[in-house]
Amino acid sequence: MASAHLGEVDGAETDARKSAAPPDPATTPLKLHASLRIGRATTGQDRLRLLSLADFTGRCRTSATSPRTRPDHLLVWVTKGQIRLEFPRHRHCLSAGELRFIPAGTAFAMLSAPGAEGHVALIPRAAAAAAHPPLPDNDLSAQIGEDGAQLLATLSELASEACPPDPATRQCLMNLLALRLSRLAPKPAAAQTDAPPSEARSLVEQFLSLAATRLGTCAAIAELAEELQTNAATLDRACIATRGRRAIELLHELRLQRAVDLLRNSRHGAAQIADELGYSSHAHFTRAFVAATGRSPEAFRAQPR
Repeated sequence: MASAHLGEVDGAETDARKSAAPPDPATTPLKLHASLRIGRATTGQDRLRLLSLADFTGRCRTSATSPRTRPDHLLVWVTKGQIRLEFPRHRHCLSAGELRFIPAGTAFAMLSAPGAEGHVALIPRAAAAAAHPPLPDNDLSAQIGEDGAQLLATLSELASEACPPDPATRQCLMNLLALRLSRLAPKPAAAQTDAPPSEARSLVEQFLSLAATRLGTCAAIAELAEELQTNAATLDRACIATRGRRAIELLHELRLQRAVDLLRNSRHGAAQIADELGYSSHAHFTRAFVAATGRSPEAFRAQPR
């Protein structure tokens, strides 16, 4: 996707300013070897690829109005300027020094402000599966802080590993990458300096666990809230405070995530999946899935992993 102007993104600068400070090695855009660029990779599908932000956005076909999924986990790190990530039901902005981990199968699109720079690591699911500690299973937003140089060195080693890679070396590097990610400081929620109350976090976790067992029952948010001995308004406020989205949006996301898992790991037809997940019809399921991923359930299942 071609880089687009972010007129509505708060803080995006269209007039580049030169800094008198010497360049920081941890935030200097990586000079990639040609064999590591999209379209010229010489390795197998189980190898991490490290790209500049410009290379990734220049070759990605998604747009802000049509989020698409990718088969790899993505690590997006902004070193200069700002980008915007568009998810099916919310958006997220990253500024210099911030990082976002996007799990495989998540529908998103990316727009970068003029002059934005950074790195994008495409991490194959097979290579990440045995990482210890495990890579995040949900979106992670974090601030790089003083760990930029070490993180970049680890990513560079994984990307430049010999082909075929040495399993022991790759495992060690993946473990190191997972450890570095686990130690990054989370990005504070917008307009919120203190952590959400523990009661709100607990309520949302209970809601998501309960909702996961009720996907096929078409249970309303009010019914789920009643089972949790609360009401829909209180549940909504807790979801917004802890996840930045309403309860119904989290429920839709949970249903789509389960649909992706069934399409990838089962032989159930799309109509059967629609029924299992509580969609009113196959057509309803298809419309929701296309809106989230940019393709039909059948086309999604047929795509190579």
